[in-house]
Amino acid sequence: MLDIYTLSITLPNDEKVRYDKYTVPCCEECNSFLGSEVEDIIRPIIDGGLESVNSYIQMNGPWKIFLWLSLIFFKTHLKDSYFRKHLDRRLCDDPISRDYEWGLLHHIHCMIRALQNGVSISNECLGSLVVLSAKTAEHLDKYDYRDVYAANTILLRINDIAFVAVLDDSCAALNFFSDHFKRLSEPLSPIQLREVLSHFTLLNSKLKYRPVYTTKIDPSTGEAVIIAQLPESMELESHTREEFGEILYANVEEYLDKMPSPDISFTKENVLNGCYNFLFDENKKFISSSMDLIVMESK
Repeated sequence: MLDIYTLSITLPNDEKVRYDKYTVPCCEECNSFLGSEVEDIIRPIIDGGLESVNSYIQMNGPWKIFLWLSLIFFKTHLKDSYFRKHLDRRLCDDPISRDYEWGLLHHIHCMIRALQNGVSISNECLGSLVVLSAKTAEHLDKYDYRDVYAANTILLRINDIAFVAVLDDSCAALNFFSDHFKRLSEPLSPIQLREVLSHFTLLNSKLKYRPVYTTKIDPSTGEAVIIAQLPESMELESHTREEFGEILYANVEEYLDKMPSPDISFTKENVLNGCYNFLFDENKKFISSSMDLIVMESK
């Protein structure tokens, strides 16, 4: 895969930390198991490109990739307990994780460790997961990672492959957004993938009724299984265009100043107000030229 160890991760407090310094203490047994049973299996699949990933999922299902993304999300936010919420020490000494709801991370941890402990996982526990074709070009970064802890969503892009997932919705967001995927006719640019992440984030945060995850143990055999109690119906709470705009802006802000555009409606205000998107034009047609280089003609 990519040599990402010299790259930096931007934390919620805007501090940048080199990837090779962003490690979580782990016993040798657990680290070796997760490495051999998850990461070592995924690595050659991704090295083979998008076709390799799609072939693997068709033959083996999505679970290993979903658990791999869950592992990345878990390690990322467990590490947040080691860093300060505010870089200015006069404000407070609280860690970034001060206000985290640890129940979800516990569920994700149980899912990941199920592989090692022989615990079964019901299919209903699988969250929304999509594998998308990512646009590649010399002027585009080959790697991108972003997650939204409050909504348990994650985006990981490596070369021509992009993974977007919701870890705790039992595929609800995927069902609500499925019609839009039919119109994604070409590889997505980095900012378009951030928009998909934003849609998944809004959908998961607006679920009216949520699945509940528990572990069930058979007292006669001792066998354990992680199950999902699904709501009777999938419904969304009401939401505004501005709510989506705020999520989208937070996810794409770093790109906005780097994208010259002749489109006069391409403004910070329009993005924040939910009046601008990067996936589809006003005719609901996929924007294939997203983030293409613009050649400025001299007069």
